[in-house]
Amino acid sequence: MPSPILSHWIDLKKNSRKFLFPALGIITLILILQLGKYFRTPTPHQNSLIYQHLTEIPATAQKVTVGVYAQNIYELNASSNTYYLDFYLWLRWKGKIDPVANLEFMNGVEDWGRIIEPAYEEPKKLKDGSFYQIMRVESRFREPFEFSRYPLDEQRLGVTIENAVYPLNQLVYIADTKESGYAADLTVPGWKIRNSEIKTLSHQYPSNFGDLDEGKNNSIYSTLRFEMHISRPLSFFTWKLLLPLFVVLFSSWGALLLYPIYVDSRIILPVTALLTIVFLQQSYSDALPDVGYLVLLDKIYALVYVLIIAGILETIITADWAKSEDPESIVRVKKLDQWFLIANIVILSGGMILFLLF
Repeated sequence: MPSPILSHWIDLKKNSRKFLFPALGIITLILILQLGKYFRTPTPHQNSLIYQHLTEIPATAQKVTVGVYAQNIYELNASSNTYYLDFYLWLRWKGKIDPVANLEFMNGVEDWGRIIEPAYEEPKKLKDGSFYQIMRVESRFREPFEFSRYPLDEQRLGVTIENAVYPLNQLVYIADTKESGYAADLTVPGWKIRNSEIKTLSHQYPSNFGDLDEGKNNSIYSTLRFEMHISRPLSFFTWKLLLPLFVVLFSSWGALLLYPIYVDSRIILPVTALLTIVFLQQSYSDALPDVGYLVLLDKIYALVYVLIIAGILETIITADWAKSEDPESIVRVKKLDQWFLIANIVILSGGMILFLLF
């Protein structure tokens, strides 16, 4: 003899059991969206191994202390992954090699528009016998941005400096960590500055560039990297992106609160919400480059799409029940509307928590 639970399941009407499949589909979608990040193409930050921290300074290398002080950042363009950086750059050294002569900005673009203004025509000789030069640099730079957490993403804006002639065994940059930094009044509109960092790296090229006299060790160059870590404020995500989306979603849920006999209104509300969300998604997508993976906001939108489509299906199915205007059928639709609304809230909350935490 079957158990009461099994008997209850068997007695459920066919139309009621249909809602089990949309629920399972939504849960499956959430899992796919989360697992999808493990199968996407790695970004340059993740797969780049050519820059490594310098652990040992060659005894034969001339040491050059380098510092950077950022004054201004402007025209940050997420679509082109570029920005303008205005900064002071100073070098201090002892030795015959002039590190200023062959200075190269590895992530610079539009070299024709770069402005470099040295403070001294010739390097200044300090009391301790070292040479010193400071210059103001204003140029456009490029950084491969990572958008998987957009709009809660964190980016790194910086400059990578290298000598074009002298390899690691002849010249080494030493980061001036004490004096480097950024101006107290420096701001990046729409972003929050977290901190800055300057470090010495080594850059190994897998080529001798056709020079047969160059040995393997001469393909390693000293590199100095200055970067600023920035992040979008939470208010941008909450008020400008999430709030409009939720307002539209909640308005579609309003269909579940209408009396079941108002079939047209119950269907029009979620359909209108669906069209509105399409335009909302287009508005933020235009500000992003074409990336080959889903960003955080894409996942949230995909979940909302499924919830609204499930709501449209629910109103279509229950419309057939409410046709007769039988009191028993009306009560049945109202109960289903209540459970469906609760399920939507639970799934949305669970999906948001999963997306934000992982």
